[in-house]
Amino acid sequence: MNSRKQQMKQYVDEMLVCHQPCTRHRRAYWNLIREVRAKSEILSVGFDSAIRKPEHLHVYIRALSYLAKYRTKWFRQPETWRAPFCLSEPTSNRVAFRALMKHLFERYPVPNFLAFAWMRPQAKRWYHELYVHMAAGSGVRQFKEKPGIPLTPAAAKYFLKAPDHLSPVEAMRWAQIRAFGGCKPLALELVRNTILKELTRDERFWETVIRFLIREKLSYLPEASMLVDFIDQQKYQPAEKVWGRGGGPLPLQPEFTMKGRTLRSLQRHMYNWRKELLLKQPSLAKRNFHWDAIEVQPMVHQDGNIRWLIFELLNDRALMLEGAAMDHCVGDYVEQCAERKSSIWSLRIHAKGCPKRMVTIEIDPERKAIVQANAKSNEDPSPAAKEILQRWATREGLAMCLEE
Repeated sequence: MNSRKQQMKQYVDEMLVCHQPCTRHRRAYWNLIREVRAKSEILSVGFDSAIRKPEHLHVYIRALSYLAKYRTKWFRQPETWRAPFCLSEPTSNRVAFRALMKHLFERYPVPNFLAFAWMRPQAKRWYHELYVHMAAGSGVRQFKEKPGIPLTPAAAKYFLKAPDHLSPVEAMRWAQIRAFGGCKPLALELVRNTILKELTRDERFWETVIRFLIREKLSYLPEASMLVDFIDQQKYQPAEKVWGRGGGPLPLQPEFTMKGRTLRSLQRHMYNWRKELLLKQPSLAKRNFHWDAIEVQPMVHQDGNIRWLIFELLNDRALMLEGAAMDHCVGDYVEQCAERKSSIWSLRIHAKGCPKRMVTIEIDPERKAIVQANAKSNEDPSPAAKEILQRWATREGLAMCLEE
C-alpha cells in the first residue's frame, strides 16, 4: 500500500514539474503548490470521490499553474489561506480549489462558473481575465475582451446567477435568453444542445430567433433545438453538407429571415424544405452522381389493367425526386447509396396509363434484407402494395426486417 502511495505521489510530482510555468512565474507556482499541499487535499488522490487516479488531478495542476501566472493580481497571499473544513463530510477538491481562488483574488464576489472555468480543458485566456476583472469589482459589461454576445443591464444581472456548470460564453447566452424573458429550461436547452452555446457569426440575426422561440412558448423544448439546427443548416451551412452531393459550397437559403414567420409556418417549412426548394431551384434535382445496381433484380407484375413495378434508384436526382414526391427523407441517403451501404427502390403502379409512386423501399445490401418500406409521408403501405412487396422479396430471397 505504501509503495502504491509513493508511486502516485511520484506521478503527481512529475505532473507538477511538467506544468510549471516559465521562469518568471515559477517561484510563485512552487510557493503556491507548497501551501496547497500543506493545507488541503487538492493534490491528493482518493480524498475526493471524483479523484480516483493521479491523472484526474491534471485539471487542478494546470489551473494552479494559471493562478501563478496571475500572481500580480492576487489580493491575498497563499500563506494566509485556510482550507475549508467540514466535520460532517470531507471537503471536495473542487470546493477547496474554489475557496483558494476566492482567497487569492476576490475583493468582490464572483460567480462560481467563472472560477471553475480555470479548470476547463480549453480554457481561453479571456476566461481568466474576466474572472480577475470581476474579482476586482468591475462589471461584465465593462469587460473589453468578452465575445460579441451583447449583454443588457438586465442580462448582466442574470449573468451573475448562471448555473455553475456553464462556461463563460454559455453563461452569457443563458443570461441573454433570460433577460429577453426566456424561462430557465429554454435557456438551458439552447446552451446545451445548439450552436448558441458559442459565439455566432451573426448575433443580430440569432437574437431574432431567440426572441421568436421565447414568444412562441414551445411546449416541447427539444423542438427549439431542432428549429435552431434547421435554421443554421439552411442559412449558414454549405448546401453540399445539408442537401448532399452536388449541393455546392453556398448555403441553401442565405437570405433566410424570421420576419413574418409563425411557429406553424416554420415547422411546416422544416418538414417540407426539400420539396419547397426543388420547386424554387430545380437545378438541385440535376443528376450528378450515379452508382452501380446491387445484385437484386427489379420486378414488373401485371395484374389485369394494373402494372406494378419495383426498380432501384441509381442516382442522386432520382433520390431527391422520390423524397420530394413521397414527402420523406430518402433524399438524405445519397452518401449511403453512393457507398453502397444502402439501396433505395421505388414501388410504383401504372393504371390507365398514369404512373403513381406507392412505396419507397430500403434494402441493406450486406444483410440482403428489406429494412424500410414506407408510403407517402412515411405511412404504412397499402395491403395490395404489401402483397407485391412480399412476392418480390420471396422471389429475390430478401429477408423482411421492417421495424414495427
